Amino acid sequence: MISDLDTLSAYSTENMLALKPLTDVTCKVAPQTGIHLFHFSQSLCSMKVRQALAENAVQWTSHHVLLPAYQQYEPDYVRINPRCVVPTLVCDGKVTTDSLNILNLIISKLSHSDISQKPSDHEFEAIASWLKKADSLPIEAFTYGDNRGTNKSFLFKKAADGGKSHEFKANLLRKLVTRHENEKQLYDAYRSKLNIVENTLKVIQTPSRMNTLYDSADSTLIELEAQLLSGPFRMNGWLTSQKFSLADIVWGVVLYRLQGLGLEPLLWSNKTIIGQYCDKLFARESFKRGILDWSNVPKHVILPMIKHKLFHRTKLSS
Repeated sequence: MISDLDTLSAYSTENMLALKPLTDVTCKVAPQTGIHLFHFSQSLCSMKVRQALAENAVQWTSHHVLLPAYQQYEPDYVRINPRCVVPTLVCDGKVTTDSLNILNLIISKLSHSDISQKPSDHEFEAIASWLKKADSLPIEAFTYGDNRGTNKSFLFKKAADGGKSHEFKANLLRKLVTRHENEKQLYDAYRSKLNIVENTLKVIQTPSRMNTLYDSADSTLIELEAQLLSGPFRMNGWLTSQKFSLADIVWGVVLYRLQGLGLEPLLWSNKTIIGQYCDKLFARESFKRGILDWSNVPKHVILPMIKHKLFHRTKLSS
């Protein structure tokens, strides 16, 4: 039997596999002055945060973490973010992890938007509900699990390897657990991440579980269609109100990724209003700055990986 948790993202707020996120926690090994974002160009959650920073006119320093080189597992990074993932936001030496957590911090502490642009209590409840729905979608499983999508990019075709990359990650993490068994922070971080990788591997290698994930996603997209048809969007507004919100940022990124995975024909080809919503989301200036400006794979992935292999070979697997 497949439990409800099996249909969730590993980092969903309802899933207990991941370590608890950090919120404005002092970290001596993090940058101590200014606003810094540790992120990866193609990372779904990094996209959300970059767009939110752009939308709220926040200036930040970029620290590009090469996920294909497993830099997210480097001890120096894990001491900043024990979840072994991106993004990580650092504000004057204080660390915040988990994309939804970071988004809320941007709105509450860093936003330069006028108070009139901030959501009311009623709107905030609706935003939170739609953030939760987007957060629950198992995008990682869709990315690595199978090839149902059509017209995928080379990057996503390569990612859908039936779990081979997760098997490599699991083996690497087992070595790191053993290597750092005497440093509790690193040991706990690697053990937690190993549990997540092993759980995800089981899901993406089990066809019945993948079928359940697609059924769950289809149900969520039906809900999205209903909200767009009956909510503020039909009156030239956005998902939850007349004002653009975090819900629109997150759903824009999620729909963009599902589209990149070639899943639009499977999930919303017959839902015209979702396509219209996508057009509006993707045309926003903050979407361009947070997502499209980072979408050049040769520039942001291939060339950095070549340089990394030539000059900065990781010692993680040694």
